[in-house]
Amino acid sequence: MAQTQRKPVYIQPEHHEILRRIAYEQRCNLSDVLDVVLEKADWEKIAKEASNKPVQRAMERGGSYKV
Repeated sequence: MAQTQRKPVYIQPEHHEILRRIAYEQRCNLSDVLDVVLEKADWEKIAKEASNKPVQRAMERGGSYKV
């Protein structure tokens, strides 16, 4: 069988349980379910939200760094 070019992905425990149940109901592997989810993801939206996170965190902590 050919090797795939998968990257490691961290799945939060509550999400892992959901994906595991879907895989069981569909009688397929968890990795197959994850592949479909990742293919359907809106990566532009995810990238935009990810780039905003550091700015949001900095603004939330802005008041705590008083000299």
